This record gives sequence, C-alpha cells and structure tokens, in this order.
Amino acid sequence: MATTKDSPDLQLDYVEIVEPRLWMSSSYQNTYVASTPTAKFDVSNPVANFFDCGTIAAVRLPMTKDVVDYMRGVPKTSRKQWEISRTAQITFNTANLAPHVKALISGETIFNTCGSAAASAEHVASLYTDGARRRKYLKLGKTVNPGFNQYDVVVVGSDTNASNKSSYNLGVVESHAASLVTLADAGLSADPVAGDLVRKVRSVEMIGALGTDIQRSAILFWDVITSGSSSMTQYAVYYPKLKNFSGGEIDMKDASEPYDMAITLSAQSVMMTFGDGSTGYNFFKKWLLNF
Repeated sequence: MATTKDSPDLQLDYVEIVEPRLWMSSSYQNTYVASTPTAKFDVSNPVANFFDCGTIAAVRLPMTKDVVDYMRGVPKTSRKQWEISRTAQITFNTANLAPHVKALISGETIFNTCGSAAASAEHVASLYTDGARRRKYLKLGKTVNPGFNQYDVVVVGSDTNASNKSSYNLGVVESHAASLVTLADAGLSADPVAGDLVRKVRSVEMIGALGTDIQRSAILFWDVITSGSSSMTQYAVYYPKLKNFSGGEIDMKDASEPYDMAITLSAQSVMMTFGDGSTGYNFFKKWLLNF
C-alpha cells in the first residue's frame, strides 16, 4: 500500500496516516504475550491496566543486530554468519506532561497527597455505559460538602486510602453540581469502577529513586485510512517489557517547546507465544488489524 511518503498511486484518492497513540502500564504486563487482539484498539478506551499517554509524534522503532562474519580464503570470503546480539527501542516526542504520563514514561512512581477524607472524599455511585462519558463524568453517591471546585485535581482508586495514594488515574475538575462531577478534557486516564473512592489531590510527588528498575509495558498503534475503501487498517506494536533509557526532563535552554520531550525506551526480550503456537524470546509483537 502506498503511503504519503511513497510515489502517488493514482488508483487511491488519498491515504491518511492517523497520529499514533501510546498506552503504557504502571507495571510489567503480560497481557498480549500469549494472545492476539480480536478487534482494533479504541483510542477512547484503553485496555485494562493501561493508561493513554496522549498523542505522540516523531515515533521511531529502531532495532539493530550485531552479526559476525566468518571469513576464510585468499581473498577472504564470507563462509558463515551468526547473530550475537540484538537491541530494540521505541523513541518518540511527547507534549503531554500530565502527572501520570510523566511518571509512566520517565520510569517513576507516583505518591498522591490527598485532602482530608471528610472534606474531599466520595464514592462513585454508578457509571455511564458510554466509555467516553464514563471517564469524563463521575456520578457520586451524594453531594460532597464543600465539594470539588474547578481546576481541582482528583484521583480515583479502590476504596482504600493506600490505593488513592498510588493511583495513576488522575483528572482535573471542570465543574461540580450536586452529585455530578464533570472533568476537563477527556477526563480520567482509565475507567473508574462503581464504589471507587474519589479524592482531591493537594500534591503529586513523582519519585525516581536511584537504582530503581521499573519495568513498563506499552501498546503503540495508528490507523491507516484509505479514501473510498470500506476496509481500514490499524497497525499495532506491543512491547511487553520496557525501561526508560533516556531519562527525559524539561529543558528550557533552547527555543523549542520545553514540554516537547524526546523519550527513548529500551526493550527487553521475553518468552512469547506466537499466533502459530510456537514460542521464543522476542522484543515485541506487531499486528495488522482490519476493521
């Protein structure tokens, strides 16, 4: 299929490559090591235990091999080759520095300091069936007093203070009327669960302790839409084990947008089960999904 970088195909009106999305988990996940997705990935509905990191740009997926040549003869000719090492990375730019995004891509953990339970805690009473509304609108069990105010940062977690303190599911309040809390933009980064505790956050500490080796998992996907075709294609790459390789912090010394950070994550191989039933060590799985 021709892309926007190839010579034009006169049989196609156009090919649009939709901006890629990146989902990351707060811990190492084996979700797709031994399974294959049965449907395309929905931008507005991350899979369980994964968080949307927003639109990313300048994505590169380099993989290098170190191959040795066995040379014999005069003149020397290659008689045998073997691979002695392989590395894989994912490199991208992000402009989204929401607390959960920064913590996930930088290999840090989160510690949320919440307000007092009496003033800023309530349970999610019921959920909307629509995924987008489920993360943007929280229907609480009762009217909270004094309630949540505009621009308050709230965290959602299971019904324990400990869960709220370590939860990556954060959002910003747009408005609060009676028992309905409306969150700004797309709302929470993951679906809440009925009975979850909602608390106001006074501060978010992102802890990057020396010597820590926090493994993440990531799903990168993007759509290719062809004009005039009823069949569309989604490309997806799943990295089961990633570690932040570049660090990545705000840099205000140059003229570029300081929040537009270049991030490099290095992949580690894991034992995978493939679609044909075979197993082996690999860095990632790639799929082409039709819908």
